[in-house]
Amino acid sequence: MMRSPFTKKRNTWQENLFILSCVLIPVVNFLVFYVYVNFDSLLMAFQKPVNGSLIWTFDNFKWVFDKIVHGSSNPSDDLRLAFANTFLTFLVQVAMFIVGLFVSYFLYKKILGYRYFRIIFYLPSIISSVVTSAFYVELMNSDFVPKILETLYHLDYEMKSPLMDSTFANRMVFLNLVWLSFPSNMILWGGTFSRIPDSVLESARIDGAGWFRELFQIILPIVWPTFVILVTTQFASVFGASGAVFLLTGGQYGTQTVSNWMYTYVQTANSPMSANLYRAAALGLCLTVVSTGLALGIRRFLNSRVEEVQF
Repeated sequence: MMRSPFTKKRNTWQENLFILSCVLIPVVNFLVFYVYVNFDSLLMAFQKPVNGSLIWTFDNFKWVFDKIVHGSSNPSDDLRLAFANTFLTFLVQVAMFIVGLFVSYFLYKKILGYRYFRIIFYLPSIISSVVTSAFYVELMNSDFVPKILETLYHLDYEMKSPLMDSTFANRMVFLNLVWLSFPSNMILWGGTFSRIPDSVLESARIDGAGWFRELFQIILPIVWPTFVILVTTQFASVFGASGAVFLLTGGQYGTQTVSNWMYTYVQTANSPMSANLYRAAALGLCLTVVSTGLALGIRRFLNSRVEEVQF
């Protein structure tokens, strides 16, 4: 009796062994470096080292809230300032997200020189951030930029570098963020727009729809699920908004952000039983809970605004 070509073939033990060998390392890596690490961090948030042993307590959360409320006289250790800078950085990222949407749309419409602009806009984002930051620091340390700022703001002192000046350091960090995030999600938007049927856009043009009406009334409703995902992930990483602060200023001169603060705070831990690790775990847990709730709320709100379009 001949076997039907649609009969499911049972894997041999060699095939099962091959499949296991392919997934074993990624699964172990996920369990050790994600599940275990995050579960251990969850426990650490409620623990405190006392005389070489751990006790269960909420003191870490009390320390976090006290640090946020009262701040610090040292700008690089001021968690309240770090939150303020983080929110400002996030607003810049949101603005660049909107700009990136428009840029991607105009490139999709194949404006004059769109191939050239596509390369120019995206090139900085594929170069290592260490390289681009080193170039940016050298530019700021040159005589050119300080002289321009001295002239524009009529400064009565000689500026060495705007990145080492508390008045201008944050602005220069934001300028670097704008430069590097200008293409935003250009590749993703380009691929999403290309899936839209030409017949839909041709029908809109026949009805007299211009570019902006086409974008907001035709294209955005069609790509709304992608838009919702990108906005949700944007809000999910609100407390991770930092730009290149670590590479540009190290958090000095009033540029400290939450993620950079946590990194430097953990780096100062001198032993596995250091209180810094447990306090940082408590702060991380608080940020995770808030950002998760915010992201889910934003996602639910956006999904309720526009009905998904099937095409």
